[in-house]
Amino acid sequence: MNTVFIVGTAGSGKSTLTSAFSDWLRSQEQSTLLVNLDPAAQTLPYEPDVDVRDYVDYDRIMATRRLGPNAALIASVREVARYVDELSEEINAFNPDFVLVDTPGQLELFAFREEGFILAESIGVKGRKIMVFILDPMFCTTAKNFVSSVFLSASIYFSFGLPMIHVLNKIDAIPREKVEKIEGWSESFDSLIIDLENSMESTARILSREVAEAIHDIIISMPIIPVSSTTMEGFPDLHATITKFLSEGEMELR
Repeated sequence: MNTVFIVGTAGSGKSTLTSAFSDWLRSQEQSTLLVNLDPAAQTLPYEPDVDVRDYVDYDRIMATRRLGPNAALIASVREVARYVDELSEEINAFNPDFVLVDTPGQLELFAFREEGFILAESIGVKGRKIMVFILDPMFCTTAKNFVSSVFLSASIYFSFGLPMIHVLNKIDAIPREKVEKIEGWSESFDSLIIDLENSMESTARILSREVAEAIHDIIISMPIIPVSSTTMEGFPDLHATITKFLSEGEMELR
């Protein structure tokens, strides 16, 4: 049982990717289990097999505790963590080939709180887990934003200690030349440093080479796979990369 945690910033397409990648896996005769970890999700493009909304009522928490939307989200995720044993048992009962975990829309609720770590520790089989961090192509079309996104993914990587793959999502939504530009930054240090320096103020350029070197090192260990949830372009590469990471026994950080 391979567990894939799908993470990314709000609007990056986590739920859509979860749904589309599940459809593709099933077309390849791979059994999948869809898990929704967002207690505040109003609608989803898929039918969850395991749903935290069956355990936690976000609207009730907000109303009964007289909390604002953000405070209610934090309180709801805390409640979700209290049901981690039940969630884990429900997931394990299916024993599919792949468990796709759709994490909360607000990245920080899962990535930078203790509850997220508890959930990631408890869901799935140790040594068979991986994170897919979604890069939003509309945001990543400038070198500065690309660098910011990769640093964000690196902070999540070091927080959870799980193998990570970058997915450049929605490649059908931007011109092909922009996709190729982003791919170029991931493949060529010189391309990244030139565009990064050109986008920086002169006083900040002194740091740009060090930043580019750090990003290049991160990308070497965390590949970028361009995909489209609409056309399913890139899904064979995504599946192959996930399988390669897990079959080679990528070690979790300690």
